[in-house]
Amino acid sequence: MPVKGLRPVSVILGAGLALAASAAPAVGAADTTPPSAPGTLFHCPLPGAPGSGLGIGVSLCWGAATDDVGVTGYDVQVKQDGVFTAIRTTTGTGSIVSGLTLGQSYTFRVIARDAAGNAGPPSNEVTQAANYLSGMSPSAPPPSPSPIDRTPPTRPEGLGPYSVYINGAAGLTWTRSTDNVAVSGYDVYAWIDGAFSKVPAQISTPADDKVLAIVGLTPGRDYLFYVVAKDAAGNLSAPSDLVRQRAMVEPPAASPSPGTDTTPPGTPTGLTSVSGMDIPGGVFLAWNSVSDDSGVPSKYDLFRQTDHGYAYEGENGIPRDIVSGLEGGKPYTFQVVARDAAGNLSNPSAPYTAVAQPGGTSSPSPSPSASSGTACKVTYAPTTWGGGFTATVTITNTGTAAIAGWKLGFSFPLASQRVTNGWSAVWTQSGTAVTAENYEWNKTIKPGQSLYLGFNGAYSGENPPPAAFTLNGNACTMT
Repeated sequence: MPVKGLRPVSVILGAGLALAASAAPAVGAADTTPPSAPGTLFHCPLPGAPGSGLGIGVSLCWGAATDDVGVTGYDVQVKQDGVFTAIRTTTGTGSIVSGLTLGQSYTFRVIARDAAGNAGPPSNEVTQAANYLSGMSPSAPPPSPSPIDRTPPTRPEGLGPYSVYINGAAGLTWTRSTDNVAVSGYDVYAWIDGAFSKVPAQISTPADDKVLAIVGLTPGRDYLFYVVAKDAAGNLSAPSDLVRQRAMVEPPAASPSPGTDTTPPGTPTGLTSVSGMDIPGGVFLAWNSVSDDSGVPSKYDLFRQTDHGYAYEGENGIPRDIVSGLEGGKPYTFQVVARDAAGNLSNPSAPYTAVAQPGGTSSPSPSPSASSGTACKVTYAPTTWGGGFTATVTITNTGTAAIAGWKLGFSFPLASQRVTNGWSAVWTQSGTAVTAENYEWNKTIKPGQSLYLGFNGAYSGENPPPAAFTLNGNACTMT
């Protein structure tokens, strides 16, 4: 049965942005390569066109997909009775879905198509409650800038393992985070080959206050995980505590192969700071040694919690470590994990917070500067109607070094053009000059990596695009 409150497709397709019909494959075309998955799908403050009367719905934005020939459109799909159904097609990277029920949650995803009719893999899924759309009457004045949401969600608490009987699956559960507006999702990170990496996860929220996630990894292997909550404005929570989980082997083997060690070491306990040593800007940590069935002394991996993740402080063959380079007088939280010769991991120790000794300073984050030699490319894609517009901006690092901290700059050609509100950056305007500065969570752009940001704007008369963009004072190429 259809989702309650979802209008017929013909009604929805007639509202909001212009519909681009899917192109039919060219006669004799040999293109069989599908587009890539679209970039991150998220709820964004995309307004309705003036006088559109869109009522209640959800506005969506996503990153552009790529294709060997060219992407011709995107299908926006909604989940109904467990199955995704396409409800509209658009050529842009944003869409409004109207005719929904106020307060009811809907789950969406997007796929890209090319001229040959090839469909790419789906984007991530986004669940969003329907609300009043922000279409304004033609006589209404331009909207005032909305306050920027800089309040992060609360950190996920109670992260623990959850048994999922799927080969290679690692299940996790935690208590839902809260936010001053709404939590838009969670990112799951796993310790793989000496580094934490974000991993794809199937995330669901049952009726209670719990969240469940299923991650597909190597069967029988131990992993460390942490989770970060995020909101639609791009704010990230503090990370959860670390937890160990072993990816399921299903069906289970009758017994391990002879000589195969699958037993993890004991859990480290007693993590504490040790006094009596002068370590300006540092801490001396010690903990109780653990035993392992192999009889070989375990190694210890020490982790320090950061604003949105964990820093690896190194491997130790004895149950102690000195951590330096910290800011004196500031508290830092640590966890330690034991590891045996077979790669089995213990459960992490309980978190322990220590205050760095006075005298040290933390290394400051690199400041944006014109001398950094930033190499960049910017794509500016506006969707315009009478008196208002939405612009999607893509920044790509075309250089060979990471950009650590960025400020995007451009000027509107006309004094009547202005930014009303934006996302994924701190947007400011003075006269015709506009700047967008990074948040802490997206301040680094690796070589070849692209960031997607955007804003809503107002104008009168014409709405020409900016002629040039700079990043940290350096000119970017435009596409």
